[in-house]
Amino acid sequence: MEGTEEVELLLDRAENRAIIQLGRAFVTRRMARRIVDHLDTIDADDDVKVVVIENTGPDLSRGWDPDDAWRQFIEAPGGAVRKHPSQRARLEAFDESWWGDKGLYRRLLHCRKVTVVKAVGECFETGLFLAVCADLVVAGTGARFAVPRWHSLGADGDLSLLIATVGLKRTSELAFAGRIWDAARAERTGLVDQVADDVDATVDGLAAMCASIMRDGIVTEKYAVFASLATMGVDHSFAAATVVGASLSNIHHQPDEFNFLAEARRSGADEAVARSRSRLSRTEPS
Repeated sequence: MEGTEEVELLLDRAENRAIIQLGRAFVTRRMARRIVDHLDTIDADDDVKVVVIENTGPDLSRGWDPDDAWRQFIEAPGGAVRKHPSQRARLEAFDESWWGDKGLYRRLLHCRKVTVVKAVGECFETGLFLAVCADLVVAGTGARFAVPRWHSLGADGDLSLLIATVGLKRTSELAFAGRIWDAARAERTGLVDQVADDVDATVDGLAAMCASIMRDGIVTEKYAVFASLATMGVDHSFAAATVVGASLSNIHHQPDEFNFLAEARRSGADEAVARSRSRLSRTEPS
């Protein structure tokens, strides 16, 4: 796996733009916290109108770091009491890093700037939810979207916003059929706004267009979106995502069922990831 967990913030105030660059494709809690810290910095900077989230490598996100996925429970308060971390440790881990008030997804969803995600390569798990929570998403032609974890643990995370974005049937396709969507299908379902051969130039042009909007116009529209999200009950659904995610991390697997966390502890993270990916359905045809 990659040797760095670096998340960098690049500011171009002359272009009214910020870029958050991920330095590795397997996302950790530390990276999630760094992204949140950078979003706080960006929100407080009146010169910035647009923030682009991208990865410096070929994939936006290959998902949660499998080693960190278990450590997040062990290292939470109450997590090291027994061999199996307590439910309170699991709840705190999901709330703190991912779905709570300080979590990555809620913070991105409530950023007061225009948020643009550059989706390239694998956009799995964290990558898919970054796409769901951002304002605009440009995908490269080779981008793929899925949540492999769902095939082993069940559909954790927020589903209401995903359902609102792509529809109930398409969400069920991801959750139950283990589909991998290519960029074309992601565009048709509404998960991404545009598919581009030259994704860098397209993101650059889109960010420039958004940066030309007056500041008060951007923030007014953003708060209108926040009000709509509250009306839809998305904050409630994010709270439910914490509960469901913590519960599914503690389910009892039958002997013939694939247990990702147990496999990671037994055979190592790389082998567990490979076995998990081999169980996914083929890419959904365009």
